[in-house]
Amino acid sequence: MRKVLIVDDEPSVRFVLGRTCERAGVPFLEAGSAEEARERLDAAGTRRPEGVGLVLLDVRLPGDDGLKLLGELSARPDAPFVVVMTAEDTMRSAVEAMKRGAADYLGKPFDLARVEKIVRDLAIGPDEPPHEEHRNGASDSGLAPIEPLPEQRHYREIALPDTLIGRSPAMVEVYKEIGRVARTEMTVLLMGESGTGKELVARAIHANSARARGPFVTVNMAAIPRDLMESELYGHEKGSFTGAVDRRPGKFELATGGTLFLDEIGEMPVELQAKLLRVLQEREVDRVGGNRPLPVDVRIVAATNADLARAVEEGRFRRDLYYRLAVVPIRLPPLREREGDVILLARNFVSKYGEQLRGRPVTLARDAEAPLLAHSWPGNVRELQNVVQRALLKLSGHRLTSRDLVGFLPAAGSSDRGLTGLVEALLDGPEPEGGRHTAALAAIEAPLISAALARTKGNQLRAAELLGMNRNTLRERMRALGMKPR
Repeated sequence: MRKVLIVDDEPSVRFVLGRTCERAGVPFLEAGSAEEARERLDAAGTRRPEGVGLVLLDVRLPGDDGLKLLGELSARPDAPFVVVMTAEDTMRSAVEAMKRGAADYLGKPFDLARVEKIVRDLAIGPDEPPHEEHRNGASDSGLAPIEPLPEQRHYREIALPDTLIGRSPAMVEVYKEIGRVARTEMTVLLMGESGTGKELVARAIHANSARARGPFVTVNMAAIPRDLMESELYGHEKGSFTGAVDRRPGKFELATGGTLFLDEIGEMPVELQAKLLRVLQEREVDRVGGNRPLPVDVRIVAATNADLARAVEEGRFRRDLYYRLAVVPIRLPPLREREGDVILLARNFVSKYGEQLRGRPVTLARDAEAPLLAHSWPGNVRELQNVVQRALLKLSGHRLTSRDLVGFLPAAGSSDRGLTGLVEALLDGPEPEGGRHTAALAAIEAPLISAALARTKGNQLRAAELLGMNRNTLRERMRALGMKPR
């Protein structure tokens, strides 16, 4: 039975992971640093049946960090499986771990049931029985059920322009796929709704690949007229058609040595798909009007918001081209499936565009979280970005609050998820400033008062009558909510 080596500088983490290994029936070793891990590996070995078969590796370690050790382990001919664990749960750390050969990636605090499954799958294997001594020792020990680890460390979220933002499980899976495919030359097909960030993912694949120093060329197939598509992709010779006054290289030639991103590939006419298939197979292009093929060296990443499998069945997309493009398919989750990412993204956009549009730092108020969470974002990240930008244009203060979102999001009562969605979002999310009750009232009251004032053309007396309160109470509530008189 192979062993698990737990490498983490925090004894409490090693203790809990050790108990998880015991429950899985797998023997384990511990190390608090990269140097100590090397000593354990040298002593136990990795070739022998009783050697180390799996390493649970923290990134932040004293001395050499975990990623350096991961690179060393991946280069060994007898490399064990390595699962990277980190509290710095960002796109960069996930992609880097997978690029360096990690078998999996776990953000802290992690799901211990998932850790146990990983231990069973990678240390034991599907056909090997658990180690009965360790299984029995765990079952007879009277240990209480394992509770999830609390957050041990707090790191600043990396939120750079044009960087994918998100820590939801759905996005972590995307980051892992980016890391896996970036170290290969495989063709990738990105699938997802409009606004989910397909071009950002394509750029991340390119930036983390061996082609990063080469060009990244984008072609939007939906934006090119049908009669110009061949020339745009493959180039043309002088005089090959009316208006061809000069020789012009196509996008494939311009992307040589780098990556060509074919966006909205589902919009390519069927009659032009055969030539693209040949280019992908032969790695050479024929310019329009040319008489000899030109070799091209490009990595292809394609994207679509259409159901290409259905298009194949309906005869609108060639089956052979579909399989040529979908060597590695990656599905991008819509924003409504990215639990916890709405607020993270909103904070990033407020910070980024606050400086650009207002010329000063702007923050997202906690009372603005409820209406943002209550909306289902059918336009995905692009819609969220647009809402924040429009709200910032009218902002007069230093904080974007729920009242600043009035008119840019459905009112709480008419939201696509309604009051129930707002309440559930408040109860599931972190406690807002001033408490959940106060945040819920503010999220509903501000748009209600704004709507009443709009209906009465700013007449506070009539608005107060419409709301069933006196004018002084209305003014008091407007001051409390920070609302300016119309």
